[in-house]
Amino acid sequence: MDELIKVYVGTQVEQMLAVKVLEYSIQKHSQQPVSVIPLFSAVDAAGIEVPVPKDPYLRPRTPFSFQRFAIPQLNGYEGRAIYLDSDMQVFRDIQELWTWDFAGADVLSVYEPPGSGRLPQFSVMVLNCQQLRWHVADLIHQLEAGRWTYQQFILEMAPADMVAAVLPTEWNDLERFVPGKTALVHYTDMNKQPWLNGRRNPLASLWCQDLLEAVEGGHISRDYVATEVQKGHVRPSLLHQIDHNIADPLQLPPDILQADTLNFVPPHELAKLGVPGATHQGRKRTLSHIIHQIYAKSRALVHR
Repeated sequence: MDELIKVYVGTQVEQMLAVKVLEYSIQKHSQQPVSVIPLFSAVDAAGIEVPVPKDPYLRPRTPFSFQRFAIPQLNGYEGRAIYLDSDMQVFRDIQELWTWDFAGADVLSVYEPPGSGRLPQFSVMVLNCQQLRWHVADLIHQLEAGRWTYQQFILEMAPADMVAAVLPTEWNDLERFVPGKTALVHYTDMNKQPWLNGRRNPLASLWCQDLLEAVEGGHISRDYVATEVQKGHVRPSLLHQIDHNIADPLQLPPDILQADTLNFVPPHELAKLGVPGATHQGRKRTLSHIIHQIYAKSRALVHR
């Protein structure tokens, strides 16, 4: 088995601070060297084509939904690889996943506990790259030809011949954290992700503590965080937390929290609104204009 653990992360440019904190949390607990690879940059560097289906109902729900199928090719169809989403944080040695016996399976996934009300996910996987002879473009063409539904393709990992949901549920705890047991927290609710809205997530201090440690240890620079704030990728109050060593966002001064509300709109919210603008500041100005228009119309209706 390879000494270097390869972890491919499904992400977008605006989520790269989350990726860096995830990387820090993995390496913090790992006894083996780990390479954390953002999928979008790896796919681009390798020149791998990821076609967009013509049928809008078959198009990926995120830009990286289909990129995970490129992992075996990126890995040279050799050995094994781990796939994670970017909105995660690790609390145990990832070697536990890396050494799990495939027992003939192509893909290992995490089972969801009974009664959770959540569907099993493929956001944590161990892939047997020697057996998965996937070519992304070919798979997408087969999807378009009707071989699978979108749900089968993404939510059931149908292109794999044998999927084994045998990895313990604590390796994909969805918004759950049990001290001493949870191996990985998955921050699935985008409106509460700690780097976007620390006040609404009861687990935010866990993520922020790793951010503070990563900055103090030189894994992430304060300048990098400041740049991500300037780009509108993360909430501005993260800088105050770094400068004053505050792990719990609820301990931030009211004016700092208010500045987040007034000056920051998460990238996914802007995308849902379809707000145009080449820069984040341009999008914010457009959004502000929309809000003022709605406010003015509401006042006009009240005074009729």
